[in-house]
Amino acid sequence: MPKRSAIGLAVLLLAIPSSSKDKKKPSLPAAILRAQFVAVVVDPDAGIPVMSPGENETARSDVEAALQKWGRLKTTLNTANADLILVVRKGGKPIKPTIGGVPNEPPVVLNPVDSGITIRGRRGTPPDLSASGTEGNGTPTMRSEVSSPDDVLAVYLGGVDYPLDSPPLWRYMAHNGLQHPTVPAVEKLRQAIADAEKTKP
Repeated sequence: MPKRSAIGLAVLLLAIPSSSKDKKKPSLPAAILRAQFVAVVVDPDAGIPVMSPGENETARSDVEAALQKWGRLKTTLNTANADLILVVRKGGKPIKPTIGGVPNEPPVVLNPVDSGITIRGRRGTPPDLSASGTEGNGTPTMRSEVSSPDDVLAVYLGGVDYPLDSPPLWRYMAHNGLQHPTVPAVEKLRQAIADAEKTKP
């Protein structure tokens, strides 16, 4: 009986390392690996926080600046022509007083760069990113918003109708994940792409 137990234990110990070796890192969708142009937007469902009205816009600008520094993906204001839609949303207190009903995407974007500031604008009304039409109806309303404590950077497939109605291709949630100016979430995306390309056949 002791001999049988010893053999069983040896078999179990040999099986554990082999199962851990078989685990592979989750691969990224091909759409992310081949993307060239991305549009960075504030989550349309997010209201404008009363206590820090510019936090989501700052996060959007920081993500664009980090992408520009990285150099792999080019940013565009035209969501209709983007290969990917990157959606940002700052976390915070569980309940936030916010202003809803107004678009949180400006028609003109200012981005700080090493040589100064770049200014970009767009013409016309951007297409709805969701069939629910959460871009705002132009009538500001006060509301209490349930918030996650974590910052979110989510990547959606571009070039389709209502891209935000589909599940994200990749998402990163973390406390201070969109922290100014380092933006750890963009570094996580860079690492995920680098790891996926190393494992490509």
